[in-house]
Amino acid sequence: MFDVRRTGKRIAELRKESNMTQMELADILGVSYQAVSNWERGNSMPDISKLPELVELLGCTIDELLSDSNEVTFLKHVISGDAKEYMKQEHVTIDTVAATAPLLKPDQTESLFNEVLQESSENITSSDLIGIAPFVSENYLDQWISKLDVVEDIHDIIALAPFLSEKALDHMVINLTDAGRISHISALAPFLSKSSLNQLVDKLTEAGSLHDIIGLAPFLDDETLEKLVRKVDLVNGIGEITGLAPFLNDQTLDYLVTKLTTLGNLREITGIAPFLNKQTLDRLVTMALEEGNIEECQGIYPFLSKDTLQKLADELVKKYGFKSIMGLVPFL
Repeated sequence: MFDVRRTGKRIAELRKESNMTQMELADILGVSYQAVSNWERGNSMPDISKLPELVELLGCTIDELLSDSNEVTFLKHVISGDAKEYMKQEHVTIDTVAATAPLLKPDQTESLFNEVLQESSENITSSDLIGIAPFVSENYLDQWISKLDVVEDIHDIIALAPFLSEKALDHMVINLTDAGRISHISALAPFLSKSSLNQLVDKLTEAGSLHDIIGLAPFLDDETLEKLVRKVDLVNGIGEITGLAPFLNDQTLDYLVTKLTTLGNLREITGIAPFLNKQTLDRLVTMALEEGNIEECQGIYPFLSKDTLQKLADELVKKYGFKSIMGLVPFL
């Protein structure tokens, strides 16, 4: 692997020795000033098509600029146009192609990768594909992924996700059978289709992994979230459902409130109170007053409007006297 920072530092040193500004070097090479700046900062590498002119301008060799290594030797053959002949004579590995890929055009990387694998394509692994994924086309990567057996290493799937098509990634993820591995899936959620996310939720629900589903919540639609909430047994309280509250719509939140009040678990509503609308909170207060169990609603006081708090205070004073509103005072 090329040392990008070392190469950048070397470009900067040689440019200054040649008494050139970054702008002057950029103009001569026909690239942007920002490109040269990124090279020298170690953020990127010069395109392979610019290397011969760059080393000539800087008065050095490619070896001196990039360091002497197998990758540099291979790169020089790519530049000279005889890389495939060289590859037939020498044992050029997938790692060598991956190391040079940042300097190559996508079609060059694909062509050289094919050359390496033409006799051993059955040995390709997901780790091999990770090395070239940023430097080849989505379609090319999809084709190689389709040739693999099921990829069970979730970390490999996560590494490949940004470079695969949604269809290819969906296929890989849905074929995961181990719920323990599926539990890491939140890192993949931004890249998956709604259909795949729904299937994953079903698998995690069957495995009792509600905690893992919370990580997927920002990417789930309202229908899926409501379906999930309705499956949860609320007899013993709201539990981990609290973690889903920020992503639930008013309709689903109202269902939760109604279910909890029916079960007599008013205290549990405190956990979702910050996400309830004014109408629902007012309804809770009215219900608590009618049933004479307002003490169970004390946890929602911080989320009530001033008007509702004043109404509650007035009702409590009428029924129980001034001492009954001591808990309300901090919020009035």
